Amino acid sequence: MTRSAAILSKMLFFGMPAIAIIPNLILWYTEGLDLIQGLASVLLPFGLYWLIMSSAIRIGRCAMWFTIVLLLAAFEMVLLFLYGNSVISVDMWMNLFTTNSSEVGELLKGLWPVIGVMCVFSLPLIVIGVIAYIKKWRVSGTFLCVNRRIGLMIASSGAILCAVGYFAGSPVVPHNQVFPVNALYNSWIATQRAVATMNYDKSSGSFEYSAESWHCDIAPEVYVLVVGETSRADNWQLFGYERQTTPGIMEADGLVGFKKAMSESNVTHKSVPLLLSPVSSESFGDSIYFVKSVITAFKEAGFRTAFISNHRRNHSFIDFFGSEADTCIFVKELNNDDSAPDMDMLPYVTEEMQRGGRRQMIVLHTYGSHFKYNDRYPRYYARFKPDRIKEVGPEGRQRLLNSYDNTIAYTADLLTMLMNEIEGAGYRGALLYTADHGEDLFDDGSNKFLHASPRPTYYQLHVPFIVWLSSRYVEAYPHVLARALENRDKNVSSSASFFHTALELADIRTPWFNPSLSVVNTRYNLPQRVFLNDRNRGVLLRDAGLNTRDYTRLDSAGIKY
Repeated sequence: MTRSAAILSKMLFFGMPAIAIIPNLILWYTEGLDLIQGLASVLLPFGLYWLIMSSAIRIGRCAMWFTIVLLLAAFEMVLLFLYGNSVISVDMWMNLFTTNSSEVGELLKGLWPVIGVMCVFSLPLIVIGVIAYIKKWRVSGTFLCVNRRIGLMIASSGAILCAVGYFAGSPVVPHNQVFPVNALYNSWIATQRAVATMNYDKSSGSFEYSAESWHCDIAPEVYVLVVGETSRADNWQLFGYERQTTPGIMEADGLVGFKKAMSESNVTHKSVPLLLSPVSSESFGDSIYFVKSVITAFKEAGFRTAFISNHRRNHSFIDFFGSEADTCIFVKELNNDDSAPDMDMLPYVTEEMQRGGRRQMIVLHTYGSHFKYNDRYPRYYARFKPDRIKEVGPEGRQRLLNSYDNTIAYTADLLTMLMNEIEGAGYRGALLYTADHGEDLFDDGSNKFLHASPRPTYYQLHVPFIVWLSSRYVEAYPHVLARALENRDKNVSSSASFFHTALELADIRTPWFNPSLSVVNTRYNLPQRVFLNDRNRGVLLRDAGLNTRDYTRLDSAGIKY
């Protein structure tokens, strides 16, 4: 082996563990580990990395195995850039299973700076590793023997610190605190969930609501449930935002906005099933695989149902729930257009309403304010400029905010058009809208962006919640509007109340209906605030990891926690 090859082999041997341990050093700080926990979380994996690199005389083979560790480290660094803390969570792995390629492409384009930095550090080593593997570079047996001892000493020191921490009251739990053990453990949980989800048709096959409608007259009625995407209440003019993002619905007759609504999840693959089913956060992990959605409840009560989505299928509960409907349409797939704006759903809504059914129920799953924001609306909707996103970071926040606010305005206009459609058709109708979760936008100088972080934030959970009733509906059932107005200033969980409010608007009765969770019921009463965490456990919101700024915002908004 040449002298240059020998130098590169040594660079490979020491460089790969050095790069891979960077996330551990950062997590020591971001996760608030004490000295024993921090040292153990660094020394134990670093020693194991050293042992991996000294496991074979052909350094290229070791490097190929170690590439997996580098890829995990790169993934973790991207998440640390986005959220500022936390390890690769179960929900992050689930997002890989349930996010289509177009969404991934949009996100990666916006994260090119941090991805570029990781590539600068990692790719040269990976390339050297490939060359070493092809050319069968070898290191000396003496070199391996010495470094195996060093690796063993470092790993043993980490293991001893784990034992010391256990007896000193500062336990180190590898599957919670040591990267990449925790990330791999979370990937295993995610795999189990994915397998259980794939068997959903069988596990939920015998489920029924025993539902029936208590509206006895024959007047035609329609209920439109709109599930938004990534919309936070703080950017809605309707809820006090200084920008005119929702002027079209501000004075709409029969509209009631609930300004203290919070989602119980900050990831779509859990928040939407919570909205469309009676499952609570406390029972989500055990129950979601065995129930069907609100669509089935309406079908059992004699309604013609439709599910119209502006997403692509992603093999999640949302797809399964949508397939329960008489009509199931995925607009992006039907038109083969990943850039289709949400208003492309309107013709399908009109078509459904023109079918002439006496009782109709339509669920819309919009693309809403999903990143990349300036691709969510036609150019002529760009009210706030400049709105073309060039880079993702605190320095580009104003463009992000402008484009995000444009998506809110576009969504508000979509809702207005839906209301006009119902009103113009002369139905006794109602529209119920909320978003699955909110979004961080580098607020208050923070480095937090997007959503789905293991530790939620105020902006990721505070969502709009709107009930609108047509004039004919109010004429027939004035007490429903009165109850909504009575409850409008109360605290609301969108996750808990969406399903039950939809049933009460249509006066559908089932053993699964809980009147205390319907915002149009006199018995409405919000239970304690909870959050569905990464391990699918419903925990009190105050125990979900919010920081001091989040609590200050909650207090300012008068939101109970």
